[in-house]
Amino acid sequence: MSAENILTVENISKEYSDEVGYRINLLKNVSFTVEKGSVTSIIAPTGSGKSSLLKILAGLEEPTSGEIKQSNGINNILIPSKPSSFPWMNVRENVKFGLTEIDESKVNDIIKLVGLDGYEDHVPHNKSYGFRFRISLATSLIRNPHILILDEPFNEMDATTKGEVYLLIKSVNEKLNTTIILGTTNITEAIFLSDKVCLMKKVPVKLLMN
Repeated sequence: MSAENILTVENISKEYSDEVGYRINLLKNVSFTVEKGSVTSIIAPTGSGKSSLLKILAGLEEPTSGEIKQSNGINNILIPSKPSSFPWMNVRENVKFGLTEIDESKVNDIIKLVGLDGYEDHVPHNKSYGFRFRISLATSLIRNPHILILDEPFNEMDATTKGEVYLLIKSVNEKLNTTIILGTTNITEAIFLSDKVCLMKKVPVKLLMN
């Protein structure tokens, strides 16, 4: 039985004008599919427009042309390269922020899953990138994303922390069957984490291998 495609990207292009009005083709006819419950990596050089593509997939930017088809509507959450959390709130407050209905049992389960049980009352100010990434991950997972999108979140972590977070991503994918798209420049990282790798070239970004 073939796997279900949760996302189909068809001929996405993105153009914009720079400060002098010059038209730049950032993405050109990008197409690929993502299977439900899989980890898909998009490898592209720095400055190639990869982040713009991920923002389009998260619904934060509009493509100039092309179409995104998603089987269950778009509830995709992007974790950017710099972890985001409120430094004046503790872990639990960050994870629950903005939720209108709160299942405390689920909050506890998610905090435990990302390895922050025992740290619920700690604030992220001046904490490591690994600690803050775990908060961002928990904050995203509690909202039941259809697809979790990661934009090079591991770059500022030391080697030990990076290895721990790699295993955490694998655990989240296996335990929750979370569909994940990872944007990265690191081919070793992509191969270790992914079921599928999409290789893209620089501006205008085109898919070379899917």
